[in-house]
Amino acid sequence: MAIKGQIYDVSQSRMFYGPGGPYALFAGKDASRALAKMSFEPQDLTGDVSGLGPFELSALQDWEYKFTSKYVKVGTVKGTGPIEQGNVSTTSEIQEEAAAVKLNGEKAP
Repeated sequence: MAIKGQIYDVSQSRMFYGPGGPYALFAGKDASRALAKMSFEPQDLTGDVSGLGPFELSALQDWEYKFTSKYVKVGTVKGTGPIEQGNVSTTSEIQEEAAAVKLNGEKAP
């Protein structure tokens, strides 16, 4: 899942973002607009934040802070559309951090 073009590994919260979870529709997408608007509408599942008001932008900033403090950042969205193989770029620093995370979301020893 991505916020403001930054991809986060939310696998430690599968009950929320995995199949059947309340936020599963956000998985594999930049959900910036939806989070800012607190919306579950398909048209809001985009990284486009143009036209958002100050309250919505503040809400988005709060979400970004929560994700930064809770989840590992694993990449950056390169283009538009769903996050798919080839549609992301990662830096070596992010790759190293991602490699230290086990599938269950725990840090490797």
